[in-house]
Amino acid sequence: MENNRIPYNQEFDYQFLKPVRMIRNKTQGQLGELMGVCPSTIGKLERGELKFSPLYESKFKEATKRLRVSGIELASIRKMLEMKKQRGYK
Repeated sequence: MENNRIPYNQEFDYQFLKPVRMIRNKTQGQLGELMGVCPSTIGKLERGELKFSPLYESKFKEATKRLRVSGIELASIRKMLEMKKQRGYK
């Protein structure tokens, strides 16, 4: 039997930034403001040019709370990223 439960404490990586930003119709500047970082930092994080450290992860978690991104939305983004990886998309 498949477990369909959403994990309570989800872990994120840099790949979540852009999809979350897009589902809430936010610019890099607006997300940067919510996270307390520069828009250029958001761009570097999205492209994987800057390490997505625990500091950035905690700031991103806070931003998702402010944006009211649900656990179901985050699980859907995780599934989408997994499918893209399986199919060889970037």
